Amino acid sequence: MFRTIFKISVRNLLKHKGYSLINVFGLALGFTAFILIGLFIQHELCWDKANANYDRIYRVQRHYAKTRYAMDGNDISPHSRPVTAQLLEKQFPEFEKVTVIREYGGKFLASVPERQVYENEGICADSCYLDVFTYHFIEGSRQHALAEPFSMMLSETLAEKLFPGEKALGKTVTLEKKFDLKVTGVYADLPDNTTIRPNYLISFSTLKQTDGISRSDLYTGDCMTFTLLRPDVDYKLLEQKIKPVFAGFRGAEFEELQLCPMNLLYLDFNGNGHYYVVLLLYGLIGLFILMMSAFNYINLTTANASTRGKEVAVKKVSGSTRLTLLVQFLGETMLIALLALGLAFLLVVLFLPVFAGIVGRQLDFGFSGHWPFIGLTILISLGVGFLSGIYPAVFLSSNKIVSLFKGELFGKGREKFSLKKALVTSQFAISVFLILITLSLSLQIRHLAQKDLGFNKENMLYTKMTVSKSGTNFSQLRDRLLQHPEIIDASMSKHIPFVSFGGGMTNWEGADQDEKINCRFNDVGYDYVRNMGISLIAGRDFSRSFPGDAGKACLINETAAQCFGWDDPIGKRLNNNRLTVVGIVKNYIYKDMHNGIEPSILVLAPEEITGTWTFAFRVDPPSYQEAKTILAREFEAAFPNDPFEFNDLPMAFANENSFKIYHAVNRTILFFTVFNIFLAMIGLLGLVSFTVFRRTKEIGVRKINGSTSVNIFYLLSREYFVLLFFALLVAIPAAWWVYEWIPGANKLHVQPWVFGLGAGILFVIILLTTSYQTIKAATRNPVEALRYE
Repeated sequence: MFRTIFKISVRNLLKHKGYSLINVFGLALGFTAFILIGLFIQHELCWDKANANYDRIYRVQRHYAKTRYAMDGNDISPHSRPVTAQLLEKQFPEFEKVTVIREYGGKFLASVPERQVYENEGICADSCYLDVFTYHFIEGSRQHALAEPFSMMLSETLAEKLFPGEKALGKTVTLEKKFDLKVTGVYADLPDNTTIRPNYLISFSTLKQTDGISRSDLYTGDCMTFTLLRPDVDYKLLEQKIKPVFAGFRGAEFEELQLCPMNLLYLDFNGNGHYYVVLLLYGLIGLFILMMSAFNYINLTTANASTRGKEVAVKKVSGSTRLTLLVQFLGETMLIALLALGLAFLLVVLFLPVFAGIVGRQLDFGFSGHWPFIGLTILISLGVGFLSGIYPAVFLSSNKIVSLFKGELFGKGREKFSLKKALVTSQFAISVFLILITLSLSLQIRHLAQKDLGFNKENMLYTKMTVSKSGTNFSQLRDRLLQHPEIIDASMSKHIPFVSFGGGMTNWEGADQDEKINCRFNDVGYDYVRNMGISLIAGRDFSRSFPGDAGKACLINETAAQCFGWDDPIGKRLNNNRLTVVGIVKNYIYKDMHNGIEPSILVLAPEEITGTWTFAFRVDPPSYQEAKTILAREFEAAFPNDPFEFNDLPMAFANENSFKIYHAVNRTILFFTVFNIFLAMIGLLGLVSFTVFRRTKEIGVRKINGSTSVNIFYLLSREYFVLLFFALLVAIPAAWWVYEWIPGANKLHVQPWVFGLGAGILFVIILLTTSYQTIKAATRNPVEALRYE
């Protein structure tokens, strides 16, 4: 029986080639979108799973329990004090291993003087690090890789850059032109969905001699602590135990420790759940497009059933049972679904590089690594085939033979059945929804790109470097640089917007004794505010007329003044009365485009500097390259032993993470909206073709009785525009709500005109799609129409 059904199914596919092509290709597009989005979501939910002990690794975080006005999770810090690891090891046997690391990016590495590489992704790690995290060694072994000072490990890619075509093990790498490090291991590149993904690792003991930092330090807070729990330990109970570890330490008594599971480090370490909204939006897009293709298939299968009444009648007369007919129709629809899935796998391979570029991820697709997901997709395709075939199969097999021979399958009573209308309305609603979300996100990105940041990022060059020579006076270097007309202004600071930002707790005048706020501290030079284009709204700026300001005077932003509850902040004190407020600056965005502006404190730095600083330069736009050359020459002369690299501040803004996510989401939705519109068009084209086919005789009679071509066109098209109206009633509120639901501090609110534009776009698409068949039917000679039957 199954062989016969298969033969009949193939014959029907070949007999109706256009219909079959529309079905297979439309369904394949839906499966392709679903698979691509599924691969992305799977990739995002699998961060850090390359670690063998993934389910037992936790990061120790600091929760500022007494923080007032905590916003956007800024009362939780992923960083911890170096001594945290030692305290946990000694007091809590539930920890199998505890490791401390310090981010050490933005360094120059060289194997020979002429082969220098600037590498932004590096860490310093203690010897326990390789017991917690999984690394696959190509050269060397993990046993002693990070045990000795001045030891380092290289990723495979970085090793090839520094030692092209050579073995790196045992060779020397010079760090920042100052320190020689011995390569003790080369490891395979880590997957891109890895939170801690260094291209080089330096032994933590090296920091004692290079930066004066050791594992027992209490007052250095920019390290991170990771732990490996023993099997079967309840981390929630353990978290309650470790929470008050710093209760007896002066200056840290208000810090509580938390344990963040490895599976939340990337997705939701501070509990705000914002990235889950992004993944949910992706999931909705994939589901909607799969539904679109399924609805198309169901509609076309149902419409096609109207042409097969006589075939079913003959089979019934010949003795076919109802079960046989059911199996035949379901077999045909499932065969088409499986053919579409096979084509979808080929389309996934074709589109995957494009999609991976859009979302900025290294996605791959292989049957060996994704068989659970592929198995799920096969089940879904069979389910779509079953749902598509069940209605026409039951409907045709249950009809009387006489009705089947007369062709009375879709009489007036049958035409009132709302399945087709409901599905077409759903398709229109999904299309409008995606168009509206795409337009709204495009406007949001434009809004972010044009938003007043509170400072001027244009024509700005910067370099972040480590100054090794003690007693370096930046003002003298600045004076020399400003003699060149290509350089308009210059300033120094610990941080600049969208590149780096500091943080720390502070109290303030008028606060309760145990009340603190987490603020963004920044040590800056005299000229920082003017050079960055930040507006001063009260008080005064730092001035060389007040040399006593260094380390004692500060500027605060509007948010800080509001959080402190000060109506007149000038002269107020904060940070244990060490700092006096001399001015207020207008709020400016310095961290990212997603979160709100946090309290910020600018502290005047001393003129003589050493250590890591950021130097920023406002340059003359027509002389951009000349200015860059001058800066490089002057810095080479001033800092011959300190490597540096000049970068564009606008580029740092464009590469800001939340801005990139907005772009990726918008490009993804646009990509799949095109998929969706194409699906809607081919599905609608198929439906209109069947409608014209079924009503050919009716059209001829109407024309003979005086109906004009315009009347016929209106008769055949009006149903779809009525359905569009009902789709808009659903899609517009849904798109409005979903867009407003997307989190973000700098959101552009819904623009009502966008919804009119979205409706207009779909109206034009429907008009263009239906016009060819309806105009052809309306202008046809009525004699041909009557002769047709």
